Amino acid sequence: MPATIRPARQSDVDALVEIENRQFATDRISRRSFRQLIDGNTADTLVAEVDGAVRGYCMVLYRAGSGVARLYSIAALPAQAAGAGIGRALLEAAEQAAYDEERLLLRLEVREDNARAIALYEKNGYRRIGREDAYYQDGMAALRYEKLLRGNRPPRTAVPYFQQSVDFTCGPCCLMMALAHFTPGFEPSQVMEIRLWREATTVFMMSGPGGCEPFGLAVTAREWGLSARILVTHHGALFLQSVRNPEKRMVMELAQADFRARAEEFGIPVDYRAFTLDDIRGALAAGCLVVVLVSGFLMFGEKVPHWVLVVGGDDDHFIVHDPWVEDKRDEAKIDAAAIPVPHQVFYGMAQFGRMRAAVILGERPSS
Repeated sequence: MPATIRPARQSDVDALVEIENRQFATDRISRRSFRQLIDGNTADTLVAEVDGAVRGYCMVLYRAGSGVARLYSIAALPAQAAGAGIGRALLEAAEQAAYDEERLLLRLEVREDNARAIALYEKNGYRRIGREDAYYQDGMAALRYEKLLRGNRPPRTAVPYFQQSVDFTCGPCCLMMALAHFTPGFEPSQVMEIRLWREATTVFMMSGPGGCEPFGLAVTAREWGLSARILVTHHGALFLQSVRNPEKRMVMELAQADFRARAEEFGIPVDYRAFTLDDIRGALAAGCLVVVLVSGFLMFGEKVPHWVLVVGGDDDHFIVHDPWVEDKRDEAKIDAAAIPVPHQVFYGMAQFGRMRAAVILGERPSS
């Protein structure tokens, strides 16, 4: 009999755990995770039912503000799946769920040795977009695929992606990705991530190491051979609203004053105004990349300043590299790299409090 696809219920958890244990030797979804994801608002879990018994499932994850969905897991019991088309039915249901959530793309990872699954994806229009060494617990590599669900062409970018390794290096990681794009022979690394952070940092956090503001990023980019232009709504020192410690405040003010003076010495253009969507479109059309300050609230639920890199766009979306990967939500690099974000959604998140800031980066003209 053909399978019936329906949303998963908490009463399905025992069957889902059984399928998981029978189908996967490692990297299994736990009972607790099934329970959380079934009732959560960041995922759709669908089951395939035959003669009243659950024989397979698929799970799709969603990142807020993104035009991408991720097929987190799909599995079916082999005896029932053979000739029954359960795998294809679940895949089609996952695509429909992502489409209904207005996602542009559905992305997934698959074990490099899973020839049957790879054949299913490729037969159904998925395009290979990358490979990740030692992705699974047993050391097997993952192949990354995506399928365009709406529109005429998938987003494209030649800008390499690099995930931040600590929670205060979003700005330096954006700068490092830009350097890797514009500078022949530049090699991104964790050591380089920390070096750029040291060179660009002015902002004290409430505890622990600090983050970056636009002048520090622009000056550091200029010192590494890029052109830079700053658009910012506020004059003077930034991110001082919550700083109560007089010593921290003094250090921030002095460090930022130094960066502003160095920006003036370098001749870095500064526009004291809110950037517009046309500013970003124009920069991209000129071959530049744009580091933009956003609030992390929409993407990962925390009201913190966060830098992302705009690497491309189309008529409806900007393509964004977000260096932050939210492990607590089972995200992977595939969720954060080359994210299509609708223009108005992006502009809504592209501010922190009342401040908007962007740094336009490009190749420096030869003299």
